[in-house]
Amino acid sequence: MSRQINRRNILQGAGATALAITGICKPAIAKTIRGTGELVVFDGGGVWGEAQRKAYFEPFERETGVKVIRNPRVETGAVRASILAGAPRYDVAVAAGGVTPGFERDGLLMPIDYQYFEKEDLEAFTPIATSKYTCPHIVYSLISVYSKAAFPNEAPKTWADVWDVKRFPGKRTLAGGTWGPTAAAFEIALLADGVDPAKLYPIDWDRAFKSLERIKPSILKWWTSGAETSQLLIDKQAVIGSAWNGRVFGAIEEGANLGVSWDQGIIQYDNWYVLKGAKNAENAMKFLGFSARADRQAEFAKHILYSPPNANAFKLIDPARASLLPTNEKVRGLQIVQNYDFWSQQTKGQDNERYAVSQWEAWISGVR
Repeated sequence: MSRQINRRNILQGAGATALAITGICKPAIAKTIRGTGELVVFDGGGVWGEAQRKAYFEPFERETGVKVIRNPRVETGAVRASILAGAPRYDVAVAAGGVTPGFERDGLLMPIDYQYFEKEDLEAFTPIATSKYTCPHIVYSLISVYSKAAFPNEAPKTWADVWDVKRFPGKRTLAGGTWGPTAAAFEIALLADGVDPAKLYPIDWDRAFKSLERIKPSILKWWTSGAETSQLLIDKQAVIGSAWNGRVFGAIEEGANLGVSWDQGIIQYDNWYVLKGAKNAENAMKFLGFSARADRQAEFAKHILYSPPNANAFKLIDPARASLLPTNEKVRGLQIVQNYDFWSQQTKGQDNERYAVSQWEAWISGVR
């Protein structure tokens, strides 16, 4: 089964036909998922973490009796190291769709036990299906965000506008390449340099770094957490940045005077997965089945504007709110789907994710 999201199926939207799950498992109706003990979960922090807590962590704890321990996110390398050391940081974690293929190839994940999932939930996962090792968590978009106070008349729309410091003066905040594919630093650098979206891949590394070199003097900070961009703009330290749509709209809902542009947004998705050696593996599988429910995903979308992968959840979401999700009909055609096939390939003997990080570290240190 493919775990990739591509332009064709994302444009089909929530009404797309769910991919078959035959061969992965024989799902049974999970009438009860009660248990004992603990579960150590990945907490995304900020608005994301709060949405996880309200929709998944606390309800799961109440329903099952399993104590949920929330651990904050760390870099992918640290998660990998914890598994290799035989002391996985989490039982259930979250990673971008471009990261998990490398974990799978290296034998760092546990196969998901789908007996705890409801059949109707499994069949409704679209446009991204479940796989042997991963269960989709969210679909989201990395978009440009700006201070409305700084630009009350003409606002930046494209990544080229973000790079245009004469027309839109002020400090920027972007995610660094230490995130690999997750923050799309290389894609947006190429788009800013005028690359046709249809020709983004394979990534021209040299051209991307030349583009990054142009914007580097205007970077206040290469952000390291999803909540930073909004805060830096609110504090008037920066005027433009990149951010995930859920983080931005969370700040706007709290009164932040920010504007966004969906033009050339990078559509991405995250997966739940169970780390090899997880001490609470059975509870982890029960949690994944619980998180796959349409009502849980609809509740999650009430607190942060990330699209639910279970299409049945849309039936439970207010239409006005559903219109703000990144896969809604009005904006999905403006965006570009990140190519996880490319990110799972290799350059010079390294996964592109690791290659990108190594090249970024060399560049930021001035030796590339």
